[in-house]
Amino acid sequence: MSRRAARVATLAVAARASASSAIGASRAAPSVGTLAPIFAPRPKISPPNRAGGIDARGFAGVAAAPRNAPTGASTSKDGGGRSWLSVAAIASPSVVCAFLCKWQLDRYELKKTAIDARDAALAAPPLTSRDLADLARRGEKPKEYAPIALEGTLETSKTVHIAPRTRSVYGSPMPGSVVLTAMRPRSPRGAPVVLVNRGWVPTDWEEPKGGTCLKTSGVTRAGETPGYFTPTNSPEKNEWHWVDLPAILRHLKLPEDTPLAQVAHDGDADRGTAAPTSYPAPVALADVRAFKVSPSDHVNYAATWGSLCVATAGLAAYALYGGRGGGANAAKKAARAIGG
Repeated sequence: MSRRAARVATLAVAARASASSAIGASRAAPSVGTLAPIFAPRPKISPPNRAGGIDARGFAGVAAAPRNAPTGASTSKDGGGRSWLSVAAIASPSVVCAFLCKWQLDRYELKKTAIDARDAALAAPPLTSRDLADLARRGEKPKEYAPIALEGTLETSKTVHIAPRTRSVYGSPMPGSVVLTAMRPRSPRGAPVVLVNRGWVPTDWEEPKGGTCLKTSGVTRAGETPGYFTPTNSPEKNEWHWVDLPAILRHLKLPEDTPLAQVAHDGDADRGTAAPTSYPAPVALADVRAFKVSPSDHVNYAATWGSLCVATAGLAAYALYGGRGGGANAAKKAARAIGG
């Protein structure tokens, strides 16, 4: 019995060792059935389709997709998936350029009409002190840009300087001012005083002693209109930056109907290539007639804005309709859209 018991115990130990080695091998080398789930291809999970039609393909997939493919952001029938707000944003540059083109054309017509009126006024016979007296008696004012003959005595104590006014001398800017002085005509007796714009002087210029007589010609003026950035006049400090005729007349204690005349010569327009021969330096009639921005400049500006309007309209039409039917259909739809 002891031999049989020993043999049974030996067989039990051998069976236990074999089972233990089998379990170790199964842990070290998994079977094919165990490896299959690891190396099997993973299923594709598509994210939820968001606004704009962007799916798992990303932006590249959307770019490669047909333009007329339906998306989830379509809010208009003919807008290709664009809202009316986006259509307005795309078309707004063309609309703005069209408005600026029309504005420049209006400015051209306005200045052309003003130049024609100036030419008509300059072609009239020159006014004299007697004519000014007759107009004052009737309570009338001379027309602006009417020629006038000036002869009388300057009242230098009644002078104001409009500053700063820069003049180009030999191509370099030189600071200075414009001198306005009251003049009392010699004849007829009782002729109204005239406020005379004598011209430009440099900053260090001083009124000469004596020599207060004046005999020259010029044109009538009606004052100036200040620009957006023109400083405000300070009459209490005798600081003047633009010709505010009523305020200057009150400051000089002159009648409120005193006419303003600007001394002018018949020479060429000032191009800033030479220095004046004397001071005050009057303006040329050509400069009085012209504008700083001429009508031809407005035509060039209008052409520029018109070209930009056409270009931006073409880009807007391509952005809105270019993907459906080609360029011909895009042009037709753009024409229909512009024409209403």
